[in-house]
Amino acid sequence: MRQDPFANLDKKTFRQAIIELLESEYKLLGSHKILELIADDIVELEYKYHPRKKTNQFGSLSWVATSDQNKKPKLGQKREEYKQEVIELPYVIEEDIELKRQNVSKTEHDMIRIARLTKAAKKQGAMLTVEELAAIMNRSAATISKRVGEYHETHDDVLPLKGYILDMGRGTTHKKAIIELYEQKVQPPDIARKTDHSLNAVDRYIKDYERVKFLIRRGMSTTQIKHMTGRGASVIKQYRKLIEKYHPEYFDSDNDK
Repeated sequence: MRQDPFANLDKKTFRQAIIELLESEYKLLGSHKILELIADDIVELEYKYHPRKKTNQFGSLSWVATSDQNKKPKLGQKREEYKQEVIELPYVIEEDIELKRQNVSKTEHDMIRIARLTKAAKKQGAMLTVEELAAIMNRSAATISKRVGEYHETHDDVLPLKGYILDMGRGTTHKKAIIELYEQKVQPPDIARKTDHSLNAVDRYIKDYERVKFLIRRGMSTTQIKHMTGRGASVIKQYRKLIEKYHPEYFDSDNDK
C-alpha cells in the first residue's frame, strides 16, 4: 500500500524533539499536554531570540525567484535579464500535517499551499510563476492554473503571481479583482493592499475603467472604444462585463457586446 508522505513528518519537528528530550533525558513525566505547552514556549523563545531562523526552518525550500522590483518586461527581454531574489519558501509546515489529519481535500490543500507560497515569496520581495509552482508542488501547470482560478473564485484577494503583478499575458484576473472591489466602494489604498498592487497601478486601472464606462454610456461599441482608448479588446470586454453587472442600465439591445 502507498504510504501517506505526511504520515511521520510531525515526528521530525524541533517542537517534537523538545518533548522527547523532556521525557527521555529530564524524565518529566505526567500530562503530555504540559510538555507540549513547555515545548511551545521554548519554540517561541527560540523565534524571539533568533528571528533569522524563522525563514530557514526544516521543511523550507531555498528558491531563486524574480524580484518584485522588476517592471513589465520589454519586447524581447530575456528571462536572465530580470533581477532575481534568493528566498526561503515554507514548502512543508505543521499546517500541512494538520490538514492531512483533518482529511482536507487535495484541491483545498493545493489552494492553501499555493496561497502560502506566493504570499511568502511576495513578503521577501519576489514573485512566483505558475510554472514554478508546478515544479515546486509536483503538479502540472494546467492544474496550478485551475487551482489559482478556484482560489480567486472563493477569496476576495488576488494571489501575487508574477504574471498578475507585471501585467503579463492575456489574463485579466487582477484587473477584475481591482474593479470588483472598486465597485463595492472599497477605497483605493485598501484595494492596493488586498491585491498586492501599488496604489498607482490601482488608480490607473480605475481611471481606464471609468473611461470605458463613460464611452459605453455614450453608446460606443467595443471596436470604437478600442480605437479611442488604445486598450486591447480583451480588456475592454472584461470591463464591459463588469459594467453590465454593476450598471445594467447603461446597455440596450443595440449595443455591440
